[in-house]
Amino acid sequence: MNSIKLGKTTIYSVSDGYIEFIREAFFPSINETEWEAYPEYSNGIIQLNIGSFIIKTETDCILVDTGLGKLDHHINQPIRETLISEILETGLSLDDISIVFMTHLHLDHVGTNMTKTETGWAPTFKNAKYMVSKEDWDLFSRLTDSKQFEYIKEQVTPLIDLGIISFFSGETYISDEVITFPTPGHTPGHTSLIIKSGNETAVVLGDSAHIPPQVEETHWSPKADRNSSLSEQSRQKIMKYIEENGSIIASGHFPSPGFGTIITQNNKNTYQTL
Repeated sequence: MNSIKLGKTTIYSVSDGYIEFIREAFFPSINETEWEAYPEYSNGIIQLNIGSFIIKTETDCILVDTGLGKLDHHINQPIRETLISEILETGLSLDDISIVFMTHLHLDHVGTNMTKTETGWAPTFKNAKYMVSKEDWDLFSRLTDSKQFEYIKEQVTPLIDLGIISFFSGETYISDEVITFPTPGHTPGHTSLIIKSGNETAVVLGDSAHIPPQVEETHWSPKADRNSSLSEQSRQKIMKYIEENGSIIASGHFPSPGFGTIITQNNKNTYQTL
């Protein structure tokens, strides 16, 4: 199931490939005993989809995150640069995208913001305005002189020069159906999304969770979390919202297409794929 219907809104799941990490390197604080409940990770490898979502409402076409694109990195990525083709496979064109929403500014969420053309760099989605939290920009804009974050100069800073990016804080309506849900911790301004249409809700997690076990193990924070304590609090908050509202989960890093729900079994919350 690569798309779901939510009232009058359609959510499409698209991907830019996947990346792999050594389990203990990604979650260094989790011991072997804790992993025993999740035999799907017994090979010691964590595979993360590089997923994005397109939220097609009656008035807007919102792309959430833009993958790794052609960015140079040292992550094991067996499949790459599939985002554009998968967007086109939905029947939408790149010109249909009216908003590009970045959940945060890590490189695997901004890598297709810009495209190199014969005349220089240009926005990949030329009819879109781009959005990211002010808190993330305040941090990442100070780091661009380091090699690790130089991708910001290529994929984010030009959007400012073109006047097509806006910065927000807190809860902000993107459209009548889509509102931001602050989930700081992974980065200072990390933001998830709530989609409400009809009597149904869905939640785009972003990196508030990376793997399905974190639905239950909300205390599991990966090495990449800038503030693990705050990340845990945000994860607990958003999982509680999902459970209380019977929301659909849309997770870019869960196994593709990343749609699921929370079910309760033996007094434990677990993730169930749709």
